[in-house]
Amino acid sequence: MDVVKNMNKYSLIKELNVIPSINRESVKQLSKLILNDQHLFKSLVEIAFDYDNEISLKAIITLEIVVEQRLDWIAYNLSYFTKNIAALKDENAIRSASKICNLIAQDYTSKFDSAVKLIITHEQLSEIIETCFDWLLKDYKASIKTQSMEALYHIGKKISWIHYEVRLILEKNSTNQSTNYISKANKVLEMISKTSMA
Repeated sequence: MDVVKNMNKYSLIKELNVIPSINRESVKQLSKLILNDQHLFKSLVEIAFDYDNEISLKAIITLEIVVEQRLDWIAYNLSYFTKNIAALKDENAIRSASKICNLIAQDYTSKFDSAVKLIITHEQLSEIIETCFDWLLKDYKASIKTQSMEALYHIGKKISWIHYEVRLILEKNSTNQSTNYISKANKVLEMISKTSMA
């Protein structure tokens, strides 16, 4: 991947377009480029949701990698992110979005100050909660459901009714799910029990 000087949204789309079909290594290279040029981040968020095609999928996977390293950057784009996550259709895109939601939830409930804590609104938090519940209840891969249940667990540390609802869902649905789902569900149920006893 050639480093493009003075990249803008359209040159970023061009770079995403030349990445071979969701090649993780190429996506990592592009994420390094974005990490070195923060002004591209907003364009990346927009591209991730602007189109329903492979470019958007590559963009949201790249977004996940960037957010893992610079969670504070998503704080300034939360409104756009939270308004669009429910519209995602591709399971790979939803998996990346669910991971980002989990990272946001962990940061929101951490004991340390952060950009997410300072900027997130009640509406944005509600959009994350609603979407994570949808993902948890619908017929998606275990990786999406486990990220969603963990995100809801973290938010539930501040909004108590969430733990009650998550517990009901996990206790009801755990028997007919994958081993990965059951293992994570048991951990989340244990964490909810410890939280409610504290």
